Amino acid sequence: MMKLDERNWKDFAVPEIFQNIQRGKRLKNADHIPGIVPYVSSTANNNGVDDYIEVTEGTRVFKNCISLANSGSVGTAFYEPFAFVASDHITSLECKEANEYIYLFLITVLEQQGSNFNFNREINDIRIKKMRVMLPVTDDGEPDFQFMEDYIRELMTAKREQYQAYVEKRLKALKFAYPNWGGTVNC
Repeated sequence: MMKLDERNWKDFAVPEIFQNIQRGKRLKNADHIPGIVPYVSSTANNNGVDDYIEVTEGTRVFKNCISLANSGSVGTAFYEPFAFVASDHITSLECKEANEYIYLFLITVLEQQGSNFNFNREINDIRIKKMRVMLPVTDDGEPDFQFMEDYIRELMTAKREQYQAYVEKRLKALKFAYPNWGGTVNC
């Protein structure tokens, strides 16, 4: 298993990592038209998805980025691989070098900053530009995106293997407890 403590780390300002930082636009609930596009707000549940709406003129649509809650569940971050509309309580963070694995790594370091914010001290445009995150670096002192990707891939592989072993163990236990069970469920 790759080890985080065997890497060199350096702090970076958020704008050094994310080339596109943009806040969502205000869209009152009364203006939501039911649709299929996720509406992401500052809830800590369901990847921040609070509703499904139709995209209308003037809404900002984001995709393949991190949504960061500026208020409400302030500091909560999610990787959003799908197209979504963001409320004005969300900031979209896009990194050119990132893929889903790198974004998952970046979410963790962003959420480490959550203790600096609360209901009375929200994340605003000035604070996000000053926010700093610690990242593993290459020998040149640049963010080591390859390490971030490899680290998350390894974690996910280990978790899948753990889950597969659990499922196989449970299936064996069910077959032992119910020897006549054919392995199918009738509903």
